[in-house]
Order: sequence, then C-alpha cells, then structure tokens
Amino acid sequence: MAISEIELIFIVNKIKEVIDSVYYVSNISLITKNSLIIKFHHSQKNDVSLLISTFGICITKYKYSIIEDNDTLKKIKTDLERSKLIDAFVTPGERIVQFIFQNIQGIKYYLIVELFGHGNIMICNDSYKILNILNPINVRHRILKVGLKYFPPPTRGIDPLSITYTDFLSLVEKRESENIDLKRWLGRSLSISKKFIELAVNNSKIPNKKVKDLSSSQMKSIFEELTSIIRNISTGIGHDPGLILDENNNPIDISPVIPTDVDTNHIKKFDSYTEAIDEYLNYNILQNSNTRDSELEKQIESIEHDLNEQQKAKDLVTSKSNKLRNFANLLMQNSSAVASISTTSSDSSTMTSENQDKPMVKLMNEFDAKILDIKGKNYLEIMGEKVPIDMGTLNIPKVSSLLFNVAKEMERGLITIENSRSKLHEQLEKIQKQKNKKPLSEIKILTNKEWYEKYRWFLTTDDMLAIGGRDSSSNSVLIRKHLTENDYVFHAEVHGSPFFILKNANNKSVADISQSILQVSQATASFSRSWKDNLSSADAYWVYPSQVKKGAPTGQYLPKGAFIIEGKKNFVKNLEIKLAIGLSFIDERPLLIVGPPAVVSKRSVCLRNILPSGFDVVKASKKIKADFVEYSLKNEFPDSITTHLKSLSIDEIVRILPVGQFKLLPMEKGSLRYDFSIFQKS
Repeated sequence: MAISEIELIFIVNKIKEVIDSVYYVSNISLITKNSLIIKFHHSQKNDVSLLISTFGICITKYKYSIIEDNDTLKKIKTDLERSKLIDAFVTPGERIVQFIFQNIQGIKYYLIVELFGHGNIMICNDSYKILNILNPINVRHRILKVGLKYFPPPTRGIDPLSITYTDFLSLVEKRESENIDLKRWLGRSLSISKKFIELAVNNSKIPNKKVKDLSSSQMKSIFEELTSIIRNISTGIGHDPGLILDENNNPIDISPVIPTDVDTNHIKKFDSYTEAIDEYLNYNILQNSNTRDSELEKQIESIEHDLNEQQKAKDLVTSKSNKLRNFANLLMQNSSAVASISTTSSDSSTMTSENQDKPMVKLMNEFDAKILDIKGKNYLEIMGEKVPIDMGTLNIPKVSSLLFNVAKEMERGLITIENSRSKLHEQLEKIQKQKNKKPLSEIKILTNKEWYEKYRWFLTTDDMLAIGGRDSSSNSVLIRKHLTENDYVFHAEVHGSPFFILKNANNKSVADISQSILQVSQATASFSRSWKDNLSSADAYWVYPSQVKKGAPTGQYLPKGAFIIEGKKNFVKNLEIKLAIGLSFIDERPLLIVGPPAVVSKRSVCLRNILPSGFDVVKASKKIKADFVEYSLKNEFPDSITTHLKSLSIDEIVRILPVGQFKLLPMEKGSLRYDFSIFQKS
C-alpha cells in the first residue's frame, strides 16, 4: 500500500484544520524504530496525537506503548518540544510531507517525512540543513546525511495536480514510440496511483486499448475524468473510504474511494478517510511490532544455541582435563611398571595377550592412550592430546607433569568460555527485556473527553454542570473563557479556594436550584485549603458574573487566578468538608468522578465517601484503585470495566482528588442502574 500525493494533500489539510496555531508540542515519543507520536496540547481543547511514520501520517485515536528513544528522536524532541505547527504541505509531484514548526524564540524547523521506498524521517533547520535523519541515503542521484542540505529526489513525472490538457497531450507526443495500452501509459506518464487510474478509465467508459488508437475526444474525456478524480480526492469530495482486505480479513490497502476491481466482501467501510487511515496505520504498527518480536525471537534462539554449544565445549574440556589428571595420577602410582611401556606397540592391535596383562598396558587401554612414532619421535597420545616422551630414558614424573600442564592449559581455556558465556547471557537478558516490554498489541483508543474534563467538574442532582479550577492557571482560564452572564460563580471563604461555576444557573430561580447551589458550595469548600488543613466545615458564597472583576484597581496588583468580587455575597454556612469518589459513565465510557456525596451517589454504580486526614494522596489513590477493582470483580462487572479500572494510572486518581490526606469510608452501592449489556455487544 502506498498513500499517493493527492491523498496526502487531503490528509495534510485535515491535520491543519485540527491543529491550529494555539496548539503546541507537549511531548514526542517513539513507538517503533520508524514511527513516532507528536502530542499537541491546547489550553481549552482536547489534546491531539499526530502519528508520523515512514509508511503514513494521520491524527490518531490510538495510544501506543513507548520504546527507548533513538538519537534521531532525541534531536527532534530537543528542537520541537514546546513549538507550534505553523504550516504543513506536500512537495509537488512527490509523496513527501513537510511540517514547519516554530519555537518560542521564533526559530523554524522542518520535519520532513518521505513515504516512498523504505521511507524516511528527518529534521532540518530553516535553510534545509539536515540536523538529524532516520535513514541516511547515499545513492547515485542523491546523498542525504547530517550536515548536508536536503533536496527531494529527481522528478519522476508530471505533477497530476498541476497538469493541463496541453501538458497531457504533450505526453502523448513524447511517448509516441510506446504504443502501449491506456492504463499502462497513464501509470508511466503521471505520478498517480494505479487505483485512481483504474477508476478514471472505468468511469470514462473508454476501452483500455492502445494509446495511439484513441480519438481526440476519448483523450479529452479521460483527461477530464482524471483531473476530476484528483480534485475530488485531494479536497475530500465524494469520498467513500474503506480498507481493502485479503482472504484472512487483514488490510492490504486503503482508498478514499472504493476501487472498481475489488469484491465488496473484501472491503471494510469507514465514515471518513482519516478514520480509515488511522485504522490502517495502526494495523501496520502492530505488524511492525510482531515483526520486531519475531526478530527478537530469532536473536534469542541464536544466542541460546551458542550457549548450548559453549556448554558442550565446557563439558568436553572439563571431562578431558579430569581424565588427563586421573591418568597422570595413576601413571605416578604405577611408575614401577615403566618397563612395560616399551613393550607396547604403537598399534594396539598387535599387542600380545601377555602384554595386555601388564598393569601399564591395562592403564593405557583403559584411557585409550597410545604411544606414537611420528618422524622418529615418540609421543604419548591421550584424549586427543600428544605429549612428547623419550622411550630410551622414560621419566614417569616428567610425563605426569606434562599431562598436568596440559590439563591446566585446558582449564585456563574455560575462563575464556565463561567470559564469552557471560556476555551472551547479558545479551540474552537485554533482548528478553526488550521482548517483555509492554506489547504494542495493548494499544488503547484515546477517548475524546468533554471540554470540561480539563477542570474539576460534576453534574448536580438537578442535572446542572458545575466546573471548578484546579490551580491559579485554570481558575484564570475558567473565569475568563467559560464564564457567561447566565452562570453563578462560587468561592470559599478561606485562602486557597478554587472558583467554581454553576452553568446556566441564572435561567432558573434560586429556590428551584437550591440543591445545586448547596452541592456546588460544598464542593468549593471541600476542594479548598480546608481539606489540607483537616477542617470539618467551612463557609462558601456565590455571586453573579457581573460582580467578578477581572482586572485589579488602578495602582494595585492582582495575582494570577485571583479576581475582585464586588457587591453582596450570598453565603452558604457550615458546609461539611466531605466528598465521594464513584464509578460513573459518559455515554459508554467508564470514568471515576469526584464531588459531593449526594451527586456522586446518584451518578455512580459504586462509590466510597472520603474525609480529610489519614492516608497521603498516593497511598489513598492506590487503595481506591485496588478497592474499585475488587468491587468490580466481586459484583461481576463486565471484563472491559474491570480492565479499565486496572489500567487507571495512580496519577489519574491523584489528579481528581483534593490536596491533602484522606480517610476512606467503606465501598457502597450507588443509585445509578447502568445497563452493562452494552459492554457485551461484541
């Protein structure tokens, strides 16, 4: 599968629509050796994950496991973190995408992705000097490496997006000698995917005959059909996207329009081409991960084979050295039988029965030892080792000493074997760690959270949305960006209080929403400094938006996240400092919510009340997670919900709790009667 230039133009334009100038790069992570995720953060919108790979690009809904950074990624991270994406475009006539980033100092960087051949990713400065590159290139027509200037490959054909009818006819004249069929001719002449050529020829209803046999009207018709398809695909008009599947329902290609020559049973359709691309690239990354695991398995198998061979060598050396030592010891013990050696033939088959009864001969037969005559010199051969001897003046202690020395030399060789084995074990351990890393098959789908989930939030028992700040920065954004004239503003009568907003409260009477006012007041007091100070109660108040002044009086300074409140404050006294955490749902998405007990109880299938003092926040979060998992198992919640609870990070729980310590009351059943059958659909 290859994403063509015209498809890339559509993809890049969609990326630019989503990632506006307010987003900035918050993190960059490597997920395979040739794929990375750039995470973009926005103060008011959902974060966006951009997948950059050598086989495609897209905004992805998937969350991937991260692998160790390589040098190329480290350079990209250094240059691009905290920068903004200011432009992106496709190089005319090529499957090359260029992303332009600008950091807070105003310095521009180009992240260039090539999607042909084996693919490439590189980062360049604003003069196109290559700062780092994934796959250096050194071929006849192009050299790309760090320090050189980047330039695209030689043009391979006319850019289909800019071609005119005159250009089209000139191609016919240039290729007059190639009297080939129409489809082959279009494929050779234009930088356009085969699937779009097939579609254009089919839609034009022109037979696939020799180019020279086509009439001028037929040439005009095929040109108009081609340019129409190119225009529509690059702009998103008439898309009918889908994955092309093989016999095993594995994706083998992707297309913004369904090819005419594909069986409809082998097509998986999508609502948008961007979704289809995300699905296809996800499949490729999984396959890449499986390939990596296969490679690691081969490496492990090879190392284990080497270890087995070395163990055999070690055992052989140990056995031989032991036998040499035993023979040397026995030789010393039988030194009186030295005379019998001279009667032993170099060929044991010529030994007489009389010789074979002698002690020395028996010893040599037992160890399969021989006396050899090599070029007039005598040698004692045992265990494949040859020791020189003088049969005329045979010195048994000397022969034994020589045998002991040979055994020692063999044992010294064991050190080399052991060192080699140690290195192999280190390699094996390292590869096993790589293999045991969290597999990419455990990819999660990134959920599109509601905008208010960036803040503290809950729905009151009157079904009204309450939103609170987490810190001075979010307090500031909350009041400046999200406060309308129809809302109520809440604050506690203590230092270190968040601002809460009760949305659309002014549309109803105070009496009608008295419970909501009480609940938001309790939340405001509980999320304030009162919790950290272990207070049992505190006061809060609410005011109208017009009473909140966003600027300090002349000559005065107003800290970030602070505002001036003018006029009458509507107090709610003696509010209990108490919250609850429960398991709730937005649509079919499970999540933990924190708020006043009455609110959480109504909207949760299970919950626990919490009070100030006791466990620190990390210990409390760990226990909360463990207890919710245990409760879900005991009450036979669907596996997907239990898995979700198990996958929650402790940081996610810490983030929704107030600052301070926690007394955890027992788990209890909530009032929400949720239809768990929706989780059993698949």
